[in-house]
Amino acid sequence: MKLLPALFLCLALPCPVFAADKEETAATTKVNLSQFTFGKTLSGAEVTTDSLKGSPVIVEFWGVNCGPCLAAMPMFNSLAKRHESKGLKIIGAHSQSATDEEVQKVVKSLKIKFPVTASAQHPLKFSGIPHSAVFAADGTMLFEGHPGDKDFDRAVRDALKTASPAKDKATDDAPATTKATVPLVPERTWTNAGGKPLAAALITVTDGQGMFRRKDGTTFSYAIDKLSSADQELIGKAQQP
Repeated sequence: MKLLPALFLCLALPCPVFAADKEETAATTKVNLSQFTFGKTLSGAEVTTDSLKGSPVIVEFWGVNCGPCLAAMPMFNSLAKRHESKGLKIIGAHSQSATDEEVQKVVKSLKIKFPVTASAQHPLKFSGIPHSAVFAADGTMLFEGHPGDKDFDRAVRDALKTASPAKDKATDDAPATTKATVPLVPERTWTNAGGKPLAAALITVTDGQGMFRRKDGTTFSYAIDKLSSADQELIGKAQQP
């Protein structure tokens, strides 16, 4: 893949996007994230419209042959890391002609920390990248334009204000018993009967099923009798009054 010629060209001119992204669509006075459909996820957690509901979101249209796009990736990595606790989600929607392997190679080279998809269908009208769209937690679009625009930073701050810091997104739909602030057993490495390790905190035990929580906040259920005898003994002691 020859990046240099395209990189120099893109420094002077906006990088072209897929022809499909330049097609005219029905005019919309209010764009909402629910109008977006994302292509195949090429890296990171799978992206669906449902997975983005209730979170402030940035959709960044970029391309592997776009110099300014590549130069902006460290900034987006920083945003993703800095505001992860506030629920900010960044989606890199690849918007140029390239194979999945070419995109994944650049993702790995730039150490992109957020999900990247193979394009996205949307009602926006633009002809160059990089191009960003910032959405509040309710899906309302707050900004559309170049990520270097001063209004981009303001829109991101406004989007973050719409997040619910007191809301535990990872366990919001889980049973109330999984939201205990003090786990039954703090995070440790458990071992199942087959010797496979698993790092998580034990929240509750109900009818022989343990509810565990990983470091990233996600929860899962696992049968206690499938753990090692030492782990089962530890859990038994933790349940004693």
